[in-house]
Formats: sequence, C-alpha cells, structure tokens
Amino acid sequence: MTKELGAALGDDGRWLEQAGRILANLGFELVEPDRASGPDTSHLLVAIRPAATLRHFDPEAIDCWMCEAGRGRATRLERETRYPISAEYSWGQIAVTDRLGVANQFLSFGGALRAQMASDATVLADFSSNVPILRGSGHSQGVDPLAAEAGAFFARIKVPIDFVPGAEALVAKAAPRTLYCAFIQHVREKLGAARTLRDSNRWLADWSSRESLRMETAAPEHWNAGAELRRQLGAIEAVARD
Repeated sequence: MTKELGAALGDDGRWLEQAGRILANLGFELVEPDRASGPDTSHLLVAIRPAATLRHFDPEAIDCWMCEAGRGRATRLERETRYPISAEYSWGQIAVTDRLGVANQFLSFGGALRAQMASDATVLADFSSNVPILRGSGHSQGVDPLAAEAGAFFARIKVPIDFVPGAEALVAKAAPRTLYCAFIQHVREKLGAARTLRDSNRWLADWSSRESLRMETAAPEHWNAGAELRRQLGAIEAVARD
C-alpha cells in the first residue's frame, strides 16, 4: 500500500472516495500496509451494490462480530442496514457472501469498522486493523499461510469462553495488538516445544521469530499484555479442568 493510499484511507474526509476507486471493478479488496512507507494498518474494503455486476464478486452481506458489555454479538451488514456506521469490531471471522451463498472469509484480531452509502447507492465498508487481517477460505482469493494457525488460536481461546464465566470479557478487553501478540507467542511456544514440528514448519518458525522481535520492539506494552492474557486464560483453563 502506498503512503498516499494509506493516508487517503486513514482520512475520514477522503476514505469513501478512495474506497470507491479501489472497488470500482471489485467486490472486495484487502489493502495491506507497506510498513516502510505508510501507516501499519490493514484495510478490508467491501462494496455492496444495488445490483450484481458479474465482474469480480458481488457481496450482498458481511458477517462479523462485535462486543457489547463484554460479550460477542454476531453482526450482519446488508443494504437494508442503517448507515453510516462507525464502531469497533471484534476478533474472529469476517465473511463476505454473495447472492448465491458463496463466501470469502477473513480472520482478524479486531479493529475499527466504518460503513456508508455512497452517492451511487453502493454501500462501502472498511474494516481496518493495526495488525494483519488474514485471508481465509473462499473462491475469489488465495489463503494466507497464517490463516490455519490463527483459526486454531481462536478456537483455543473459545474453550474457556464457552465454559468459564468471565473469560469472554477478559478477551474482549484485549486490544487487537495485544491479541495479535498473544497469537505470536502461542505459535512460538508451540514450535519451541517440538523440534520436529519446528523443522517441518521452517517458514512459520522464521515468521514467529521476526514478528516476535518486531512487536517486542514496536509495542512492548502489548507484548507484555499478550503474555499476561495468555497466563490468565491458562489459569482459567486449569481451574475449569479441576
């Protein structure tokens, strides 16, 4: 993502125009940051149009999660939804679905959502996050190599959430960067515990080493908060097992 593009999407007065340009011939686009020249922010842009274009992918609904009073709430955006929207969205899956029920899925650690209807009656949505948004399954995109690991991480933290009161609110309070740091630590610990697993996943081992160094340096408070979150969740799981 160029510095100019990142600035335009980060500008509340220009984002709708810039998103419209990016999605002129697309139904959705994941705009990833160029850390060397622009803000460290990812943007998942989605267009819900009045009629299908049959050009790329024609979204009709977006499903995601939001938090209310420390609890997750499934949320759906459609043409009939009331706009504009400016809110925080939660960690988990974002699914972009067309009129045939075909979906492209993404995984996010949470961030900011804004959505608005443009002058041509197209609904434009921007899911932004200051940590990566990962491409999941879908017929219109390739799968991010980290998607399976992130999915397994989310599944693991759902265990105490499903069975122990207070666990969901604990995770809900975590900032996206804190949750992302906890994910990196989880991957590094898993690989460190099994040499054969580490040797067979060299790319993942290299990634976890690079991201550990980057986040420890760039966001030490979130790195420490991620470790504390994992400790608290581990303690909760231990109590639940007993």
